[in-house]
Amino acid sequence: MKFGPLIFSGTLLAFACAGVPPYSGQARAQVFDFGQIDSFESFGSGTQAGGSPPKTVVDDNERHTVFFTIFDSNTQAKIYWKSSGESRTTTMSGTGVKAFHTDGLFRIEAVGDDSKGFRYGYVLFRLKQGSGSDDEGRI
Repeated sequence: MKFGPLIFSGTLLAFACAGVPPYSGQARAQVFDFGQIDSFESFGSGTQAGGSPPKTVVDDNERHTVFFTIFDSNTQAKIYWKSSGESRTTTMSGTGVKAFHTDGLFRIEAVGDDSKGFRYGYVLFRLKQGSGSDDEGRI
């Protein structure tokens, strides 16, 4: 019996599975209607250090969707945003992507001292007036 093909198949399977993360059981999704978008407004990236004042991404009382991504983090990100006229706070830990439907306010802050922080990126879309839901979720 030759073990060459068996070893080759096992090695190939190990390499194929190495790039696939295990299912975490915490998958969430958000339905997003791209027809709500009126225009692309801006995108940006940066680093937010703990102890720094919150970084304002949006403060214009217009409706937006913000796709917010944390690329690298050693602390929690506090996100202050307004939806349906109500101020809200969300905390993100580690890396991830979330979409926020805002009423014109979106700020981010790193929790902790100046040795803590996170790297982020965002894409900002202006929404059409009178459409969509005010929601937040994981993409």
